[in-house]
Amino acid sequence: MHLDASNIGFTLLIAAAILFILYRRFRRIFGRQRLRPKRMIFRVVVLAVICLLVLASPFRNLASDSAALGGAVIGIALGLWALVHTKFETSADGRFYTPNGYIGMIVVALFFGRLIYRFIVVYPLLHQAAQQAAQNPQLQANPFGAFQHSPMTVGLYFLLAGYYISYYLSVLIKSRNTQPAKNDNKPTLIT
Repeated sequence: MHLDASNIGFTLLIAAAILFILYRRFRRIFGRQRLRPKRMIFRVVVLAVICLLVLASPFRNLASDSAALGGAVIGIALGLWALVHTKFETSADGRFYTPNGYIGMIVVALFFGRLIYRFIVVYPLLHQAAQQAAQNPQLQANPFGAFQHSPMTVGLYFLLAGYYISYYLSVLIKSRNTQPAKNDNKPTLIT
């Protein structure tokens, strides 16, 4: 494989962008957060639509479907477990929740770690396959067939989606039971 500055630069640029997104996500996972139902519903809808698009993909096979199901089941279980460790409070300033950051951090790190792996390891292999296909017309019509789908990536995405969909919906349902505090600025904690 021939490494040049454009391949290395592109890979580093993608890795830096993913690390920046990961850093911002981790900052939002820890600490008290204002309950914003419209944002949560929007995120649930976006994650669900992407799940449906992945399931409607022509590159599906039994392995990717099994990985999607397994990832979704584990993600939903983790989302419900994270809800048990979430603290809710209502004050004069509004409704807030404090998630268990470590559970969310692990789920996000698994998915983004897999994406970084795919860009660092698989991208150069795709580039090499394209060069070999250009040099040898006897190769299959699609030299990228082995790289177009990955059951592990699909499973980790569905784990992430299952976690956030179940967690956000559960937070919205549980937060409906919180009542505003009658005292001036003393928050009420609901576990």
